[in-house]
Amino acid sequence: MQLLEPLRHKEFRAAWLGQTINIFGDAVFGVAIALFLLPRPDAARAISLVLAMVALGGVVSVLVGGVLADRRRRTVMIIISDLIRLVALAAILLAGPAAPLPTLLTAALVMGLGLGLYRPAYGALLPSLLPPALIAPGNALRAMSNRIAAVAGAAAAGVMVAATSAQTTLLIDMATFLISISTLLVIRDVAPQLGQPQTSVWQDFREGLHHVRARPWMSSIMVQGTVQLALVNGPLYVLLPLVLGTESERIYGLVVAAEATGSLAGAAFAGTRHPRRPGYAAMFCLLAQLPQLASLALGATGLLLAPLSFVAGAGLGGFAVLWLSALQASTPKEKLGRVMSVDSLANTAFTPIGLALAGWLFTIAGPTTLATIAAGVLVLSVVIVLPIPGIANLGSPATPRPRDGATVNTPVAS
Repeated sequence: MQLLEPLRHKEFRAAWLGQTINIFGDAVFGVAIALFLLPRPDAARAISLVLAMVALGGVVSVLVGGVLADRRRRTVMIIISDLIRLVALAAILLAGPAAPLPTLLTAALVMGLGLGLYRPAYGALLPSLLPPALIAPGNALRAMSNRIAAVAGAAAAGVMVAATSAQTTLLIDMATFLISISTLLVIRDVAPQLGQPQTSVWQDFREGLHHVRARPWMSSIMVQGTVQLALVNGPLYVLLPLVLGTESERIYGLVVAAEATGSLAGAAFAGTRHPRRPGYAAMFCLLAQLPQLASLALGATGLLLAPLSFVAGAGLGGFAVLWLSALQASTPKEKLGRVMSVDSLANTAFTPIGLALAGWLFTIAGPTTLATIAAGVLVLSVVIVLPIPGIANLGSPATPRPRDGATVNTPVAS
């Protein structure tokens, strides 16, 4: 089976296994940290600000992270990221949920700094460990395993918090960083720019930025991602634990797991389809979040939110495959780390503001207003992008429909 062929390569197998476990831990953290802070009297403010500081740390470090991912061994960059996040999580646990908010926010900022180093390094590592013919199945395998890990992590977090405590669950999350580090130690990758003349960090980043700016379809989708993550996903990150966490930790975990399961299904489906206008298909996938937002605006229960969250996840998973495949196909390998850091920066630049704003708006206006505003922003941001040149085909010529019995090979990314 071609999908499993990349696993024959020892270094890819080690990286894939370790980072799947790493992503499992990220999903555990996303659920457990909100439930960890839920008993506080200022839970809405604390959850939104802690998540905002994690996002802010990622924004601050992702520029340097992208440049370093093209200059240094990517495994080393991931190990450094894991160690930073491990220390930050330990500090949160030692401080406890009742700790002064500035203490928690400082630790959250450090965790975000590690995350900013991680994203471009991980995004660029796996394709470098495979021969060209296996990059597409390697990306597909990564996409599938990432979604499975997200499902398992979210579901496991809800169960573990209900069975033990949020503190114990976060301790288990710490162990995933150690497992990730141990698998990376066996990989002997090399720096992509080894032996090339070194320029300044800013000059390197500007090169990646120029690559993006020269392609309006690429830059416009990144800007749309900025808006969506700040003003749509940001409110969702605050709404879900506050609305569902008071019902049951298990229900909250179920809803998060349902979205992750949908993301897996959407990624798998998108990886086997070849739309003539992949850009339009990708942008309309984002609208799958509308039923989820509408149900929150109408005060739906957790059991109704689960299938709607599955639909939202399916749309996001499909978009991820179509978008990152186009990004990868349009970027030289030696620039991929920097371009991915530009993408991460664009997507997260205003997320801290969005999260902080969501917590404030929830407190003064309630969930209905917050969800309604997020739904309106989602529709508007997608519609505005559609007429931009290159969006329809994500910068490539239209893909012809295959004749009966024919196949079209399209790269897949997570």
